[in-house]
Amino acid sequence: MSNSSSQPTEFNPLAMVDMWQDMRALVEEWESKYNCSPADAAAAFQEFSAALVDQPKST
Repeated sequence: MSNSSSQPTEFNPLAMVDMWQDMRALVEEWESKYNCSPADAAAAFQEFSAALVDQPKST
Protein backbone atom coordinates (compact mmCIF):
# COMPACT_ATOMS: atom_id res chain seq x y z
CA MET A 1 0.00 0.00 0.00
CA SER A 2 1.43 3.33 -0.96
CA ASN A 3 1.33 6.44 1.20
CA SER A 4 -1.12 8.86 -0.41
CA SER A 5 -1.33 12.59 0.18
CA SER A 6 -4.70 12.14 1.92
CA GLN A 7 -3.16 9.84 4.52
CA PRO A 8 -1.98 11.51 7.75
CA THR A 9 1.74 11.11 8.33
CA GLU A 10 1.16 9.82 11.87
CA PHE A 11 -0.94 6.87 10.64
CA ASN A 12 0.41 3.53 11.84
CA PRO A 13 0.12 0.98 9.00
CA LEU A 14 -0.05 -1.82 11.57
CA ALA A 15 -3.41 -0.40 12.65
CA MET A 16 -4.75 -1.81 9.39
CA VAL A 17 -4.71 -5.27 11.01
CA ASP A 18 -7.16 -4.06 13.65
CA MET A 19 -9.22 -2.27 10.99
CA TRP A 20 -9.54 -5.47 8.97
CA GLN A 21 -10.63 -7.38 12.07
CA ASP A 22 -13.24 -4.70 12.83
CA MET A 23 -14.50 -4.77 9.25
CA ARG A 24 -14.75 -8.57 9.27
CA ALA A 25 -16.75 -8.44 12.51
CA LEU A 26 -19.06 -5.85 10.94
CA VAL A 27 -19.62 -8.02 7.86
CA GLU A 28 -20.44 -10.97 10.12
CA GLU A 29 -22.88 -8.78 12.07
CA TRP A 30 -24.59 -7.74 8.82
CA GLU A 31 -24.85 -11.38 7.72
CA SER A 32 -26.76 -12.16 10.89
CA LYS A 33 -28.78 -8.93 11.14
CA TYR A 34 -29.90 -8.82 7.50
CA ASN A 35 -29.89 -12.58 6.84
CA CYS A 36 -27.57 -12.15 3.87
CA SER A 37 -24.63 -14.06 2.44
CA PRO A 38 -21.02 -13.10 3.20
CA ALA A 39 -20.70 -12.00 -0.44
CA ASP A 40 -23.73 -9.68 -0.16
CA ALA A 41 -22.47 -8.13 3.07
CA ALA A 42 -18.98 -7.69 1.62
CA ALA A 43 -20.39 -6.11 -1.56
CA ALA A 44 -22.39 -3.62 0.51
CA PHE A 45 -19.27 -2.78 2.50
CA GLN A 46 -17.21 -2.38 -0.67
CA GLU A 47 -19.74 -0.04 -2.28
CA PHE A 48 -20.03 2.03 0.88
CA SER A 49 -16.27 2.37 1.29
CA ALA A 50 -15.84 3.33 -2.37
CA ALA A 51 -18.46 6.05 -1.94
CA LEU A 52 -16.71 7.32 1.19
CA VAL A 53 -13.41 7.80 -0.62
CA ASP A 54 -15.05 10.02 -3.22
CA GLN A 55 -16.71 12.34 -0.70
CA PRO A 56 -15.11 15.63 0.35
CA LYS A 57 -13.65 15.56 3.83
CA SER A 58 -16.04 17.00 6.43
CA THR A 59 -14.73 19.49 8.97
